[in-house]
This record gives sequence, C-alpha cells and structure tokens, in this order.
Amino acid sequence: MLTTAGSLGDLYPVLAVARALEAAGLEARLGLSPDDCEVARQWGLLATPVGPSEAEVCERLSVTRDDIAAQVLRDAGPLINQVLIPLLPSMLDALEPLMDGAACVAGTAFAMAGPLAAERARVPWVPLVLQPMLTFSALDPPLARGFGAMARPPRSGAARAWNRAYLGVARGVLKQRHAKRLSKLRGQLGLSPFAGTPVIDPGVEDVPLRLGLWSKDFAPRPDDAPPELDVVGFPPPPDGELSLDTQRWLDTGPPPLVVTLGSVAQGLGGAAFWAEAVALARRMGLRAVLLHGTAQVPDGRDVLALPYAPHATLFPQAAAVIHHGGIGTSAEALRAGRPQLVVPVGGDQRDNAARLARLGVAEDLGIKQFRADIAAKLLAGLLDRFDYAEAGKLGERIAAQNGAKEAALRLATLVVRQEAGRR
Repeated sequence: MLTTAGSLGDLYPVLAVARALEAAGLEARLGLSPDDCEVARQWGLLATPVGPSEAEVCERLSVTRDDIAAQVLRDAGPLINQVLIPLLPSMLDALEPLMDGAACVAGTAFAMAGPLAAERARVPWVPLVLQPMLTFSALDPPLARGFGAMARPPRSGAARAWNRAYLGVARGVLKQRHAKRLSKLRGQLGLSPFAGTPVIDPGVEDVPLRLGLWSKDFAPRPDDAPPELDVVGFPPPPDGELSLDTQRWLDTGPPPLVVTLGSVAQGLGGAAFWAEAVALARRMGLRAVLLHGTAQVPDGRDVLALPYAPHATLFPQAAAVIHHGGIGTSAEALRAGRPQLVVPVGGDQRDNAARLARLGVAEDLGIKQFRADIAAKLLAGLLDRFDYAEAGKLGERIAAQNGAKEAALRLATLVVRQEAGRR
C-alpha cells in the first residue's frame, strides 16, 4: 500500500513506484487525497480517496491555496497540528480497506496516517524519502531555515559533535511541537505513546527499509544515514508530450528561458516575480516560457504562457531554466543538462539549490531578492562558464537511473520475505 500527501513533487514519485510495482507483478494499492486520485487516474492507476480535498481544507481554514502553500514552505508545523493530526482517525478509517492482505506500507514524510496503518496491521512501514535533507545528517547538514548555525562541511570532530547536538535540539523541538498530540491520538487508537520525531522519523519499530528517491550523483548517501537507507535514484519523469502549438512556438526561434515555480508556489512570488522574469529574458535577448499555473503573468509575442507543460520534453529545449528548487523540478533540470537559476521559496528548496550549485549547474537567488538586473548578472556568469559537455554527461547518468524500478525491486524483496514469514 502506497500513500503520500503534498505537491505533485510528492505525488509523481509515488505513482512511478506504483507503476513499477505493477510491472514487477505486485499489486500496488494507492491511498491519496481526492485531488491526487484524479492525477493517478490520468496515469492509468486506481486510487482510494483519503482525507479532504484541497478545496475542503481551504474552506475549513478560511484560507486560499496560496496561503496554505506559503505556510507549508515557511513552517508546516501549524498545519500539522491544526489539520493533519485531527484528520488522522478518519484517514486511518479510509485506509483500513486497503490494508486487507497488505504486506507493507510505504509513503512520504507528510503521509502520517501511513505508519499508523502499518503499525495497526503489524506490517512494515517503508519511508519514501524524497529530499536528501530529510536524512538529518550531521556530516551533510540541511541548508534550510533554522539550520544556519550548523558547520558545513564539518571538518573537525568538534564540528561534527556540534552538528549532532544541533540536530538533537532540532528533533527535540519537533517532538515538543507535535509529540503530545500524536501520543494522545495513539492512545485513542490503542497504541503506545509516540516515540519518534515527527516528519523525520515516525517512531514505528518495524522499519526494515528506507528508500531515498534521489540520485547519488545529486547527493551521495551520508555515512551517518540510518543503516536501512538505500538511495536508489530519481524516479523517471511523468509521461507527456508538448502540444503541437507549443512545439511550433519553440521551433520558430532560439531556445527560450523557461520559468516555473512548481505546482504549489506559482502565486508566492507575486506578479512582480513573473514581470521580472520576463524583463530578465528580454534583457538577455531571450524569449520566455512561463509555466504559471493559475498566477497572472505578462504577455507578449516573445512570451509563451502555459499553466503547465511536461518538463521532460520542454527543459532540454531551454537556454536556461529558472525554478524554485523543488526536488522533482531539480531532477528534470539535471536530466536536461541545462543551466539553472534557482529561486528557493521555502522547505527543502534552499538545500536542493545549494546541491545544484555545488555541481556547477546552477546559481541561486532568494525569491525575495529576484530582480531582472541581479538575476541577469548571475545567469550571464553561469552561462559563460557552464560546461555543457559535463552537464550532459551528468544528465545522462541520472537519466539512466530508474529509482522507481529500483524501489519496486526492494519492496518486492520485502514483500516476498513477509509472505515467507507468514507461511
């Protein structure tokens, strides 16, 4: 049984693993939000609705979609307490039919009903770890809000000890914020008090495997990672072709600047972000493709505004890609071998941006500092020194890896072991 909660960057890897499991001859049951069930159907997969729709959450909290995205990227804690934890009993009820005969449960960090369902059914829980920063490594510390005081890289024993202590405090803060509510809920379910670290470690005893769904070329497995962590590679990109009109526009001129803020953050830069992005493209003599979702964006003969386009077919045709640093978008830009300007909004995005910069394929600039003049200098410098041959080789290596297939093989091995144990 597979479950997830979050953006398309959380959903697509889980759908890719489900497909790979079915290709390996295993049944994959999906427990997803109502909105994600619609996407799963587009992939040819069936899913059971779990929890409220996005519109229902917005109505319950009297907020907009952008409000929720901003809160999650800034600090997901309030939403965990106000929405996710109170909904866990009903989400567990929805997952109950999927647990009949299930050999294990696998899911992403915010799918907090998943480990509870696994524990109640007495089957293993397998975390699907999408972001390298969630390894919470003292040797490769997170670069994100609240972690600025950590030593990076920690060259001395004292620096490594400091990082371990710092992460211990961070775990304590997460527990202090959420563990009491989780323990109360667990008591109502007849389970022992919560013993883990919310989001980082669900506190389930039976975790025989963790799957890191990113490429080791992007982030090597740190030596202090949990022993059961297996980094298997990025899942393959979603299916999709560009429309004929889009491809004709691309073919009628030089490669454009492609701009995206992912599936949830399109409105968080405000109208100024999109205007500055177009101004940047014009300053550099480029056309612009804006993947804007529902955000309002400028128009013009040199601008192609699209709510969405498949990255795997669009990015390789770009002169450069400006993006937010989401893990899925980062993977696509790496596979395409294109120069990147990353404008992190929050969450894991700053950490991903730093890793891309270390690889020499990106510059990063906070979204609040994003202006055409500043971005033009950064991007021009990157283009001048960009090693297209090396970036192409890196992209080919990453594209040759199939994290979904590797994850499915490891899950299949676990299932076979579970079935043998039952006999």
